[in-house]
Amino acid sequence: MTIFFWVYTLAGLVVLGIGPALRAVTEMFMDNQWQYREYHFKAGWRQFKTDFWRVNLHAWTFLGIIAILVYNLYLSTQLKFSWILIIQFLIIFAIALTFSMGIFTLLLRSRYDVSFKNAVKLAAAQFFDNFPHLLLFLVATIAVIAAAAKWPGLILFLAPGTYIVVADWFSRKWYTKIDQLL
Repeated sequence: MTIFFWVYTLAGLVVLGIGPALRAVTEMFMDNQWQYREYHFKAGWRQFKTDFWRVNLHAWTFLGIIAILVYNLYLSTQLKFSWILIIQFLIIFAIALTFSMGIFTLLLRSRYDVSFKNAVKLAAAQFFDNFPHLLLFLVATIAVIAAAAKWPGLILFLAPGTYIVVADWFSRKWYTKIDQLL
């Protein structure tokens, strides 16, 4: 999965390839799970090209919001008032919310045939559904980022595919709740 992710990302010239590549790899994982012999480049390429611009718009919406929040967090560290600490915690919460909702939306759209608007609503409900589970998901995300920062080779060979599997594993209980409601 990770090799496919990087090939598709490079095909989209990195900036325009990240969102569709992540979506294509997520779709392949949702369809085939652990049956790695069923992963085919052509099927992923078709998914990569499907709704290329719309998937880019959705991905860059979340990434743009995160970039603005990170920049505001940076600016807030320049101020030396004690009440800024509360603002910083709110910004960190907003970053965690936006990042989690972006990943959950990607997973929900890959698993179910649902519109972007409804996937965002389901992702918001998933974010607020179970706090200990969410906290564990965020700790796992930080662990993957820390491991990739310590060993940069993981970014190329392991991180994207592993993170999709980890995020899907953390979303299993939510999928069960949705399936019961359907």
